[in-house]
Amino acid sequence: MNLSEHVHVTWALHVEMSVTDRPDLTRVIGVPRDAPSYWIVEAYRLSLGLEPETPDSEDGPDHSPLIDLVSWRGNTQRVSIPGVADVVDVTISGPFETTMGEPRVTVVDAGRVQAEEQTEAAGWQVQRPPFRAEHVAFELAQRFGLVQPRLDPITASERGDGLRASSSLVTLCESLTPVRRLALLAHLEGTGLIDAAPPGQVAADSATVESATAGLRGLVARIGPDGVEQDPVAGWLPREAVAEAVEDLGWHDAEASDVPDPVDALALLARQTKAVRRLRGRIVVTHLGHALANGEARGFLRVVGIVRAHGKERLFPHGQLRAVTLALLAVADGSVMAFDELPETVTRGEAAVDEGRGHGGRFSEWSLRSQREGDAERGSGDRYAVRRVVESLCALSSPGAFASISPAMRAVAGAALW
Repeated sequence: MNLSEHVHVTWALHVEMSVTDRPDLTRVIGVPRDAPSYWIVEAYRLSLGLEPETPDSEDGPDHSPLIDLVSWRGNTQRVSIPGVADVVDVTISGPFETTMGEPRVTVVDAGRVQAEEQTEAAGWQVQRPPFRAEHVAFELAQRFGLVQPRLDPITASERGDGLRASSSLVTLCESLTPVRRLALLAHLEGTGLIDAAPPGQVAADSATVESATAGLRGLVARIGPDGVEQDPVAGWLPREAVAEAVEDLGWHDAEASDVPDPVDALALLARQTKAVRRLRGRIVVTHLGHALANGEARGFLRVVGIVRAHGKERLFPHGQLRAVTLALLAVADGSVMAFDELPETVTRGEAAVDEGRGHGGRFSEWSLRSQREGDAERGSGDRYAVRRVVESLCALSSPGAFASISPAMRAVAGAALW
């Protein structure tokens, strides 16, 4: 991979600020397109030789005049800047690609700056400094830093924290405070999930595939090559046929209320994976069903895809529900030994996310991913999503051990997070 193809720098907007009949007050300030208003005002005042007026705390509200960086296609804005003028015209243009190593906030153009006459009575201790672009650029660099390269999470295969851009764990990490995020990353590293094998590699493990597909293989064998008559009421698999397969597997109803009925779980997974279909009043095994029965990788990957898909429907088509991510993580990393422990573990994870939300988002930096997904409140939409995860995983139980979390289940949960 050519890493340079995935290295980008911040895009900037040019903010022209001018005062009628005062060309010496014209400046064009280059700022990142996510910059707050006080960055622009501070840079503008500094370029005029005025002390910046910054908020008491960067975590506090921005009391500077609002400059809307989204309206660069619109009309000129007018703001009042104390110590400069009551009416300052603001025009936005861009975006423009910046150069790595230059000041993140800078004066792009100073307009027609006239040299001020210096008097002998005034010294550097009291006089307003004349405009020197290089001096202002250096000062702004001290305040706002330099343009740095970044790896685009949309195009790069891996992030700086070791997580793959496609992983739902990325969204979870971005929801946490820095300390919680560091703790999670250390946990992922300690449990090996950061370096977890991709689904295709997991599918190559015949023991894992055999264990995880035991239920589906037993059902395919029970249906047989001729199929079975569909249920006259439901129009799908007759419960008796699935119940016979469950009995052959030695699956018995679990005592915990959080665990689904084994017949319902197996029948649902068979339909979701498209291992069976209706044909002229009968239920027959599909090509994918035969692939599952034969232990082929594509059949196993379909199972992983079904588990991964929970929570991505309806209101969340582009990202997984946080509760689903937390549930899969708890199974994959070994945090829970039984499914009845899962709700409490998910609740603890949600509490850690709420801790970050309570800080008003001040720990969340702007990124293409966060702007695109808008995931600040993701995770509160579907209270049944975790149960669907449990139902799918239970259908992957080993013979004679329904609803007991097996190594194969953990492997599938880890692959679903990949």
